[in-house]
Amino acid sequence: MTSDKKITVLRIIIFTVISYGIVIASTAVFGYMEDTLSWKIFGFFGIAFAPAIANYLTRLITKEGFKDKLYAANFGGNIKYYVLAAVLPVVVYIIAANITGMVFVPDYSVSEVINADNIAGFIYETLRIVSTSVLIFPLYFGEEYGWRAYLTPKLKTLMPKPAALIVSGIIWGMWHAPVVYMGHNFGTNYSLYPYGGYMVMSVYCIFVGCLLTWLTEKTGSIYPACICHAVNNNIGTFLLSVFLSAGMTDEIYSAKQFEIVTLHLLPMAVVCIPFMILLLRKNNQTERA
Repeated sequence: MTSDKKITVLRIIIFTVISYGIVIASTAVFGYMEDTLSWKIFGFFGIAFAPAIANYLTRLITKEGFKDKLYAANFGGNIKYYVLAAVLPVVVYIIAANITGMVFVPDYSVSEVINADNIAGFIYETLRIVSTSVLIFPLYFGEEYGWRAYLTPKLKTLMPKPAALIVSGIIWGMWHAPVVYMGHNFGTNYSLYPYGGYMVMSVYCIFVGCLLTWLTEKTGSIYPACICHAVNNNIGTFLLSVFLSAGMTDEIYSAKQFEIVTLHLLPMAVVCIPFMILLLRKNNQTERA
């Protein structure tokens, strides 16, 4: 291994240790106060900005400097990617929520959930969440500045692109382990707790990471990935609650939360496969050139 690769490996290790250390410390210190203002401020921000902090500190510790930051918005010619970043999660999760409802709600009917009486309110709330997510995208800069602007590019210098995308997704997925352990996303009432949650989150992050990496590479900016990440996280939960509202009791949801959430996440993972193919095709064309 060359000296350049050794220092890259060292930087990846330092970055990962800091990222994991901050999220573990945040959940350990503030996790038991989950419903308090302290958790919402210090716990959330400690988790949300851990990868960005790790990026910054790793650059300082290893004297790497701050080149290749992907800070520029690069709107010129790239507006379509910004629109795609905001719209794609909405379309996918409307479909996903319907599929989940059909599987888990007896006598499921879309017309019972969305009808002439509430369609205006549904559209308004959907647009409100999307627009709010776009406005608060800086909160997701905390993750994307770490995963897409630092970790993934570093991994691509060490291994083939398919392996880099998989390893990056696993590191990102397992970074969620402390909050998955707390019951976020999947609850705690399932036979594979918490390891099933770790596994599903890691696989999901591999596929979604491909979409976010594709957006970053196409625009030369992490901001479309930030927007997509924000909309993805906020609209999915809302739509699932809406389309399960008819016929899904809290008791049933609690008992089947792991299965429900896993099925709800699956369509987004499937939709990300073409973006994975586009990334790998671009990589193959570059290698042949």
